[in-house]
Amino acid sequence: MPDASPQLSAFARTLRRHRRQLDLSQEALAAMSGVSAKHIGEIERANKDPSITTALRLLGGLDAPLGEFFTRVDLHLQEE
Repeated sequence: MPDASPQLSAFARTLRRHRRQLDLSQEALAAMSGVSAKHIGEIERANKDPSITTALRLLGGLDAPLGEFFTRVDLHLQEE
């Protein structure tokens, strides 16, 4: 598989960090968002690019405001 885009990598890192800050397992987030734990793992490893619907479901499960979450993604993108 080709290397993930910087944007996907930043999204993946932000998602993982936010989930861990809330002390949630992938399974718990799966139950809260309706996205399978396997798919969450693939997204967090930047192996899968989530659709906008999936991203919104994950952010809903994390109770993360879109603007705030994507500001964090942007900060992680600048780290690269």
